[in-house]
Amino acid sequence: MYKEEDLEEELRLMYVAATRARENLYFTYPGQIYDRSVGVMLNRPSRFIDMIPEDILEQRWAEY
Repeated sequence: MYKEEDLEEELRLMYVAATRARENLYFTYPGQIYDRSVGVMLNRPSRFIDMIPEDILEQRWAEY
C-alpha cells in the first residue's frame, strides 16, 4: 500500500517539524474523520509516535 520512499519522506517531514519546537510540541489527530480519497477512517496518531520514548511523552485527551 505504501512505498518505502513515501514512508521515509513522511518520517523526515515529521522529524523536521518536531525538531523545530523550542519549548513544547503537541501532536494532535482527529477523533474520527472519513477520508474519501483513500476510503479510510482517520482516527489514530502517526505511526511514528511509537518511535518516541514514552518517558518524554504525556498523553492528554481533549473533548468538545
